[in-house]
Amino acid sequence: MLAADTNAWARAYLNDDVAQASKARSALAQARSRDGVFVPLIVLAELSWVLRSRWEREKVLNAIEGLLQTRGVAVESPILAKRALEAARKGPVGFADHLIAEISFEFGASEIITLDKDFGRKPRVRRLK
Repeated sequence: MLAADTNAWARAYLNDDVAQASKARSALAQARSRDGVFVPLIVLAELSWVLRSRWEREKVLNAIEGLLQTRGVAVESPILAKRALEAARKGPVGFADHLIAEISFEFGASEIITLDKDFGRKPRVRRLK
């Protein structure tokens, strides 16, 4: 199984450097058809930030959802990623923040602190003022 960093996924999605995008898409397609591609949760978080800098929120969420459903792609803790995606679709808080919450609570955190106004409104998340 191959793992790809955020840059490879970002180039494949954004096509902002045609040569790099072509290389990334080709390598990812080959890996998916062979032993698969592993996607760590940190890559999902970073990818959502990179894509959000260029795309509308819904397009980013659709891309993340598509990645979770792509044959030959294995996502670390897919249940946590899916829960974060579902939560992100419900309001202004971004996918990465929801992913942070899902991971934190799964591993025993009782509370999250943040300076983010929207994220600070979530249950068990306290905004520092």
